[in-house]
Amino acid sequence: MASSLYDPREMAERARKFAKYNLIAPTPLPDRVYGVYLTEECLIRFGDLIRKQMELPIDPDPVQDAYLSKNIATWKLPILVQIAIRGLTLTQLRVALVRPFGPLGIRRLLVLSDSGSARSMKMRNTPEVEKQLVEFLGLGDQKPKWYRTVACR
Repeated sequence: MASSLYDPREMAERARKFAKYNLIAPTPLPDRVYGVYLTEECLIRFGDLIRKQMELPIDPDPVQDAYLSKNIATWKLPILVQIAIRGLTLTQLRVALVRPFGPLGIRRLLVLSDSGSARSMKMRNTPEVEKQLVEFLGLGDQKPKWYRTVACR
């Protein structure tokens, strides 16, 4: 006789109870995000550093090499800054796409806060932490501000 642990009906009932009490409803995609946009130089610099640490090969084509560096930095940079800067809070571990200079020129934005939920809207970093972030990334005198998103996630 099979154990009730593997009974499909009982497993389905357990799954329904778990889902009812333990899952968090997804937040809507934010239409506005607060953060700093990442420059091409910043993405390439950090992408090259991350690629060296991961021991990934360098592409002989400089255009393709820069493209790979930017993609790796886009993927890994949010986690890296979370580790490197004490007290930094990001509401998303992915970058958002914004247009800080009008209809042309989509940029990647490191999201410090977003309009996806009331909890996300309340999350704020101190000005000192934001300044450390900008210095760490080498973004000059850029200050975090609110942007409309092109796409998130």
